[in-house]
Amino acid sequence: MVPLALLTGWFLAQQRRGVALVLGGAMVACGVVLSAMEQQVARVVTVNGRAAAEFAEAHAGVPVFGPLTAQRQSMEERLLRGSLDTSSDIRPWADLSSASTRETSAADVVAYVIHDPQMRIWPDARKEASISETLRRCLVPLGPLEQGDLGLGRSVVAALRDILSVLPAPFAAATLRATDSVWQVLPAQVYMVTRECAREAQNKAESRSRPGSRA
Repeated sequence: MVPLALLTGWFLAQQRRGVALVLGGAMVACGVVLSAMEQQVARVVTVNGRAAAEFAEAHAGVPVFGPLTAQRQSMEERLLRGSLDTSSDIRPWADLSSASTRETSAADVVAYVIHDPQMRIWPDARKEASISETLRRCLVPLGPLEQGDLGLGRSVVAALRDILSVLPAPFAAATLRATDSVWQVLPAQVYMVTRECAREAQNKAESRSRPGSRA
């Protein structure tokens, strides 16, 4: 990047003052737009993770399970508070099968599960282990998480989309679709897992794992 910047500076220095100002202004404008879009990519992937970390902290008595970005942000928020207590950290989905079911009340909530639709634009999301179908049937919808601020970059992306929308219809549709992933932000959904359902799911998993049992 440094050699390219030096070459660009040398090229601008060779131009007349007016031309250099126009070219320099165009480069700065392009840089602002690209930086804003880069910021939006980061924000739309992590905005639900930040809300999930706050949810987990507010429900420290019950384990919360979520995607990798939420796990990392939960740990980061804890470390920024100067705490080494990992009990309220968001855990991987794969660990949901080990949720405790030892209490006697079948109606108690033993876990919360967070589904983040924004993970669809993160390539590594496909590498995460998913929740088993048996446990998936235990998920009781609780509601969406409130999203936080998406930053100043969203205003730049909004202005860019307004400009793109005046293009001829076929071009406008194609270019707007290209920015949909950094514009449309879906809230994360929270689900509850009751003790009774989790116990039944664990019993079914154990029975299938016994030698001679049928799938």
